Amino acid sequence: MNAERARLCLKELGCSPAKAGRVAELMEADRLAEARQQLRALRCGLMEELHACQRRVDQLDWLIRETEKTADAKR
Repeated sequence: MNAERARLCLKELGCSPAKAGRVAELMEADRLAEARQQLRALRCGLMEELHACQRRVDQLDWLIRETEKTADAKR
């Protein structure tokens, strides 16, 4: 993969220019194992964000169900 394309892709994903640049530098230097490690760390961070959002959605779903139960009980 082209290092410049990887840099642009990472920026589109919301990575900082410094982080995207670091990965591109590693790729250009043919230090692919280190570049992969950086990419996996970025992925891990995104997965943590995803799981945090999922927990918030789960809480909202619970609140919705509880309000529906309350509304049904009052009918």
